[in-house]
Amino acid sequence: MDFDWKDFDAQMKGRAGIEDCPIPQDFEERLEKRLEELPAQARSKKRLGRRIIAIMAAVLILTGSALAISPTLREQLSRALGLFEAYTTPFEGASAVDQGVEIRLLSAMADEYTVRIYLEVQDHTGTQPTENICDILIDFLTPKEGTEIQGMTSGTKLLGYEEDTHTALVELHAAGENYSQMRDWNLCIDGIAFYYGGRRESIYGTWEIPFTLTPLETRTVSLDAGDHSDFHTLKISPIGIVLEGGPDSFIQTDNMNVVFADGHTETAEKSVGTGGTGHTTSTWYFSEPVSPEEIVRLELPCWTITLNGTDEGSVTRK
Repeated sequence: MDFDWKDFDAQMKGRAGIEDCPIPQDFEERLEKRLEELPAQARSKKRLGRRIIAIMAAVLILTGSALAISPTLREQLSRALGLFEAYTTPFEGASAVDQGVEIRLLSAMADEYTVRIYLEVQDHTGTQPTENICDILIDFLTPKEGTEIQGMTSGTKLLGYEEDTHTALVELHAAGENYSQMRDWNLCIDGIAFYYGGRRESIYGTWEIPFTLTPLETRTVSLDAGDHSDFHTLKISPIGIVLEGGPDSFIQTDNMNVVFADGHTETAEKSVGTGGTGHTTSTWYFSEPVSPEEIVRLELPCWTITLNGTDEGSVTRK
């Protein structure tokens, strides 16, 4: 059966009217004129030329839609990032498609322990409940040429949704042992989970997105493990704090008061931690970016860590 080009043309023009990237004005007329200018032996292919018009229009619509970032979601991302936006690296054209779902990498930021990745997840089939995304399943997050980061934990946060395009805005958070030497990353996702109607459902596929990202500079302070604290290294970046120590140093739930040189105090929120044979890692995150060099003291319910003067790195029990 012959393909109905007239119906296809009508569909494409109809879709162009609702997309953010419609067919340019006079596009069809200009292409028709170029076809008329072809040599005589090519004019018999004028019918094919009309098909080319339809195909090129479809490509223009589809590729334009794929590359355009929704202004609504862009605004939602900017609002979610707040002052952290200045610390992110933006990306263009980094995406992967499987199962009719396209994942686009918008921006990312990292320090030595944590990476936060901001994604658009668009369902081109119109059948997946992308507004109910609850988890992006990371298969692995590795350097292109390296081995898998060990001890990685991850989490997903839905930041926004655009109903017209079935597109979700998602923050992907991952923490590993040491990202300090990573520059070339490879994000591999093997599933997307949704929670709706009181149940969790997932789709599985392969979405692989390589990207380049340099971790933020980190202030590293050696600690004296005073008062049997078992803390040995502190790392502070503009986005968070990592406290490393021996097997008895893990802090599970306490927030941290952060004291600055000008006397003001901010609270760092406790996040995940990891442990292994002979060592533990505890982490905290700032609600707004900070200057690590301006921090002079950290206060935990049972411990004080001094970060200025001759006592820098000392740990005392309260």
